[in-house]
Amino acid sequence: MHEASIALNLIEAVEQRLESQPGHVTAIHVRVGELAGVSTEALDFAFQCLSAGTPLASARLVFEVIPLTMTCDACGRTSGVEDLVFRCPACGSENTRISTGRELEVRTLELAEEPEVAHASN
Repeated sequence: MHEASIALNLIEAVEQRLESQPGHVTAIHVRVGELAGVSTEALDFAFQCLSAGTPLASARLVFEVIPLTMTCDACGRTSGVEDLVFRCPACGSENTRISTGRELEVRTLELAEEPEVAHASN
């Protein structure tokens, strides 16, 4: 399960980011392409297991699944890919390239607002 190594890299990257921008992370938004070869369920499970005992233990992963699309180099049309057939539905050309669907990236971090500390006056 390579999702465990991805989860470890994710945890390390976010912890490194927290060194320069401290805060309590409540959610990590991750973009995962359909062709990235990553199971979001397995990644979520690995993250929950491996983040225990870290500052990210209470954080949740929020996934945005990016569909597989292609762009035709012959006519310029961008379209979805059905059944892994890379043929342009507009002109029939097989001269296509993948446009989206291979992404695997942290998009944003949600940080909890720190509660205001009330100062007692004498």
